[in-house]
Amino acid sequence: MSTEVRSVQRALLILRVMNERSTWSLQELHQRTGLAKSTLHRLLSTLESEKYVRSDPHAYGQYQLTLAVGNLSSGINEKLRLAEVAAPLMISTTRQIKWPLSLGVIEGHQIRVVFCTMPYSPYAIRPSSLGRRYELIPSALGRTYLSFCSRAERRILVESANLHGDESQKITDLWGMRKIVQQTRRQGYAIRHARSNAESTAFAVPVFGGGVLRGALVYSTFASQMDERMLKRFLPLVQATADRIGEEAAVMPGPVGDMLNGPHV
Repeated sequence: MSTEVRSVQRALLILRVMNERSTWSLQELHQRTGLAKSTLHRLLSTLESEKYVRSDPHAYGQYQLTLAVGNLSSGINEKLRLAEVAAPLMISTTRQIKWPLSLGVIEGHQIRVVFCTMPYSPYAIRPSSLGRRYELIPSALGRTYLSFCSRAERRILVESANLHGDESQKITDLWGMRKIVQQTRRQGYAIRHARSNAESTAFAVPVFGGGVLRGALVYSTFASQMDERMLKRFLPLVQATADRIGEEAAVMPGPVGDMLNGPHV
């Protein structure tokens, strides 16, 4: 293993240990980590220059973590945590059914895929859909989220699409949207049929965690494969996977924005 990698490991060890309490001396860190004092001094000086550690000017040899350490995890939000807990469950289901699944979360007036199992499916049409964005009305993911979110959030999503989206993204047929919402809620899923054999057909189900709509889970297959028999066969498996993801998500802290969802009736 290279010296550079060992240095990174030792720096991370120091940060983990220092997180156990507020103040440490060089001797205490030496005893706790087992690292040589010369190594500790060099790494602490580097961490101090990067503003992750500070030394007390009034107490020589005393070190503390700074608030900058929190920035290391500032990008880890609810959506990424949802993808993390969903990944093994989705992979397990894809290995069972062979067809790919994708998990979408709302982002602005679109829904974005935060995890997909296309790399684990022998029948995936494309290598991955990770990061791909879908519109609310044309896509199964979007229709599902739009249908199962609260009325308050639905109004916000429609206003956002009409204000910030291009012409193809605007939702102006409110009567048509209401029909889609009613049908999707009644049957428990949304389906998007392929316009040609070159496209996939997909159905999506909602992912609830702790009474909060977290996202939508979509199953996709070849256009020619989707029929009532296939839907009846795979829909319960996809719904069960969504339920398991929701159970994991229920223990995650939700953002203030989740208050928009309110009760789902």
